[in-house]
Amino acid sequence: MINDLLIVCKDNSYGLSKDSSLLQSALNSLNSEKKIQRAGIRERRCWDRLFRKKLARQAVHIERVFPRFFSAADRHILIPNQERFPRRHVNRLKKIDLVLAKSKHALEIFRSLGAKAEYLGFTSDDKFDATLQKDWSGFLHLGGGSTLKGSEDILSLWEKHPEWPLLTLIYQPKRLLQNLPANVKWINTFIDDRELQKFQNRLGVHLCPSRSEGWGHHLVESMSVGALIIATDAPPMNELVNSSCALMVPYVKSEPRRLGTNFYVDIAALEQAILSAIKMPNELKAELGKAARAAFVEIDRGFRERVKKFFFNYL
Repeated sequence: MINDLLIVCKDNSYGLSKDSSLLQSALNSLNSEKKIQRAGIRERRCWDRLFRKKLARQAVHIERVFPRFFSAADRHILIPNQERFPRRHVNRLKKIDLVLAKSKHALEIFRSLGAKAEYLGFTSDDKFDATLQKDWSGFLHLGGGSTLKGSEDILSLWEKHPEWPLLTLIYQPKRLLQNLPANVKWINTFIDDRELQKFQNRLGVHLCPSRSEGWGHHLVESMSVGALIIATDAPPMNELVNSSCALMVPYVKSEPRRLGTNFYVDIAALEQAILSAIKMPNELKAELGKAARAAFVEIDRGFRERVKKFFFNYL
């Protein structure tokens, strides 16, 4: 018996792995009777492709389109990350029945290319732990393994300001960082989800000046824990947070990145946002954090409603 739905995704141990897991979890929670499986992008064998072995009624391609799976399903859906989608792959959209966009920004991009596209949104893990008390003077930046999270901009400001509070930097760059300021705690080794959750809940101010995002799990997880967020005022980041629940930093320049755009924050404005966070009363930080948490709950609710709409009519 073939699967009802097959999720095809690269396992990168970061955002993409999380995307496929969250989508499968949402689908299972809505209808546990359907058979939903995941596959790595290299798992379809040449023999299966040659004989066009059917694996599922629907295939969902995460981030990019994977031609080796075209014969594996009757219907194909793409959930893209525009900043990771190469222009040389645009022709592959002809084989996609429906593009489901994580953001209005992505929706506009893929509709402009002639694709049939609808807004899905997305979600992230709810990392909130009410048993952990926040330190509103603590700063967290979760750069992960990405070069697009604005980590260099943050470090340059902490080097300039040795008087600033301790910054916890969770970041695994390809090169070793040298001569870090004394007020930066660098974690560059693997930490498990529970340990990360403790940092996310205990440290009150989260720095998220991303240059580009397909979705932005680190940003949305910061919303889920009710942090005071400092974020880039550019799409799609400003679709998730705005001045009602975060400190927004304008950008000074932009440049194309595949089908998306990199937005570079104004360093002086980022500096002022951090200074504002340092001086802000804890009560106001908590109020903005509460608004961010409420926005996360609404994002998650809307995503689950649209999953039901776009998937289960065909399952």
